[in-house]
Amino acid sequence: MKTSPKLKILLISGIMAVFGLSVSIAIIAIGGGFASPVSIFKPPTSANLWTIGKTIRPGTLMNYSLTRIGSHDSPWSSLGEHSSLVNSSVTMKFDQEGANNKSPNVWKVILDVINGTRINANTTQNQNGKSNGVVLMSKQQLTNAGPIVKNILPLYEAVESSILEIRDIALQPQYLVIGAEWNSISTDVNTIPVKVTSQQNLQTKAGTFNTYILSYTLGPKTSRIWITPDLPLPIKAEVYNSQGQLQYKYDLISYKK
Repeated sequence: MKTSPKLKILLISGIMAVFGLSVSIAIIAIGGGFASPVSIFKPPTSANLWTIGKTIRPGTLMNYSLTRIGSHDSPWSSLGEHSSLVNSSVTMKFDQEGANNKSPNVWKVILDVINGTRINANTTQNQNGKSNGVVLMSKQQLTNAGPIVKNILPLYEAVESSILEIRDIALQPQYLVIGAEWNSISTDVNTIPVKVTSQQNLQTKAGTFNTYILSYTLGPKTSRIWITPDLPLPIKAEVYNSQGQLQYKYDLISYKK
């Protein structure tokens, strides 16, 4: 009689419990959403968890090269459908909100975009004298923590639906281990897993990183997002729609922790 993998894990964990090993290993293996076998002797731990924005500190700066296509057709969001950024440079600098840190759970993010001609959000001001490039984000999940100034909205929506789209994929801390499923996409015919498929030492203009590749195939091309444990946002992405058309791609150019 065949024994299912889950039953095998339960049987082995029961035996190991006699020797003092925690049954929680089996719970991780069964309930953690892993598509590939996980060793009960080396299960993932909290050290393997990646949380968006976790390693941000005051003064953290991330500079990307970004191409974002206007005919955006994303399973995650419809933001910025009509705006494009081609071969652009996008810089996000994270500072504390308020001179006296009155909002300890909010980042003041200074957004600077170069798209053909230079659009410096820091020097463009609205009628209230506030920088159009300032966006408030919560320290938890980097969600918007305030209204977006109208003048910067088209630029910010393009960034939201590309570099920041990871917010809609990693809705909670996720394991950076091969086989870990982070999310899924439901279509009319099936459900497509979004999971960590491989590991790669990736060379970029910002340096060489040990990365994990989060991927899914929705149509003829596979979308990939490269994530490293040490940085608060992905460092590279190539994302396509169900027709195989590029939706966006970005690469980390430089960063400051």
